[in-house]
Amino acid sequence: MRHLHPALLFALAALPLAGCIESRLTVDLFTQIHADGSCTRRVSYRVERVDTEKADARVAIAPGADPLRQFRIPSGEPWRVQEEEQTGLHVITVEALLTSPAAFEGDFSRTRSKRAQPARNAVSAFVDPEHGLYDYQEVLTDPASPLAGARLLSRIALKADHDFATRFLAALPDQQAALRESDLRRLFRDRFASPFAREIAAVAERPFYGPRERHDLELIMGALDEKQKDLGARILALVPGTSPESVSSAADGALNGLGQVLLAEVEAAGLPFLSVEGTEEVRYHATLVMPAPILRANTCVTGDSAEWDFEEGDLFGRGFEMKALASSR
Repeated sequence: MRHLHPALLFALAALPLAGCIESRLTVDLFTQIHADGSCTRRVSYRVERVDTEKADARVAIAPGADPLRQFRIPSGEPWRVQEEEQTGLHVITVEALLTSPAAFEGDFSRTRSKRAQPARNAVSAFVDPEHGLYDYQEVLTDPASPLAGARLLSRIALKADHDFATRFLAALPDQQAALRESDLRRLFRDRFASPFAREIAAVAERPFYGPRERHDLELIMGALDEKQKDLGARILALVPGTSPESVSSAADGALNGLGQVLLAEVEAAGLPFLSVEGTEEVRYHATLVMPAPILRANTCVTGDSAEWDFEEGDLFGRGFEMKALASSR
């Protein structure tokens, strides 16, 4: 359930209502490459639902609301699946002995909704047992980022000029004779929807979604309030003598009503909007064990082992990369 912040309007700060029930969702990835180039792969999915106001006491997970349903769990040979269910706890673990690391590419897949593109993993590895060389790389990416949600919102807003005009005229019936729908639609496009879409597109064209992009996206969303005020002022100029308060109120109501409709479309597409807060955000832990000492990796290393900890937001844009090179020579 979402609500609109009155200062920002247009679904800008449509943040989830706070609550004391919390879902803690974790994914643990374990990869062990053996000396002959084969590998053991194990992925464990765990969700724990707790009441934070009752010392994290577990509460039941409704079958239709279990976030583990979003993951595609590998099945069939050579995968072995174990499942544990208790009140407020659900754990699924899959494990397999595979001929090579390439064989488990795509074993991780998460889809928030039927319309959303899935988060998934890609694997690239070169193993040369004869020369004791083991080069490994895995990337987890999620195209369903808050920036993707904002871009969808901006695109459908460009087509919502008729809806805005209709809502505005219904909120200000005394001015229907003085205002033309075509003028309202043009102002909505020129002063609100088109500038918003251009700003979002400029951020979306950057090569990845990082701290700068998150900051710029928040600035763009925050500036919607000024766009709303400018739109109201432009409409007021079309009906001189009309109360500025009544025009502002009609514009606020039209944009808020329209924003809720457009937000529903973004949510139906399974895209987070501005933030992943309030959703079942995933925390990840990954472990890689090599058959030889690791020479270099993009994380801390202990002998033949490397570990990574990351969060859902790290999968956006270029994704989260894990790589390591090991050699016995």
